[in-house]
Amino acid sequence: MARNGFFGVRNSHFAIVLDEDKLTYEKPVHVAGTVEIGMEPSVETGTSHADNEVWLEEQQDNGGSGTMSFYDTEGTPELRQLIADLVGYEITADGRTNLKANKKPKKFAFMCEQPGHVTGRRRCLLMCQLAKPSQTLTTNSDTPEITQLDYPFTWKPVVPPGGTADDRTSGYDSFTGLPDYETFFDAVNIDGLLERKSEAEDTGTPAENGGE
Repeated sequence: MARNGFFGVRNSHFAIVLDEDKLTYEKPVHVAGTVEIGMEPSVETGTSHADNEVWLEEQQDNGGSGTMSFYDTEGTPELRQLIADLVGYEITADGRTNLKANKKPKKFAFMCEQPGHVTGRRRCLLMCQLAKPSQTLTTNSDTPEITQLDYPFTWKPVVPPGGTADDRTSGYDSFTGLPDYETFFDAVNIDGLLERKSEAEDTGTPAENGGE
């Protein structure tokens, strides 16, 4: 079997949420210049003890947090408007960015790609929130550096329409060769998230006739 490994990151896309309950989104917008995407899941474990042993142990996935780093999120009027919507800034009538303090940022789905040696992976996080960026401005030297913008972000699980609390999900991954891989960035696609692979498909045996 060929060995696979993921490397790098590219194809960052943002899709602004239109309806949080129905999970509808605007068309994803590509943002070039991805430097790094850090993701740290937040999973809490609760343990109850009784009769001198572990009685119950439960885990809860609360989403996660991280940092998105880019070289260019302000190079065009369209990008400046997108980022303003996502961090709570405002574009003035004459095109300047008003660094508003109290405007509510819009939530969004985030999509990106990791190429692979054999199989690539594309990921979509369905409900994200971006914070205002940090950046370090440095003087030019013999080896000038492009200013990197670091955006803290969080994501949280959502319940797909028609689902229950047991169906909470942070998003979905697709892989090279799957039907949606080539069109992954065309739209946020929640279809099928409530459909589970059968045990027969997991084991490779028919569900009836005792596996014959």
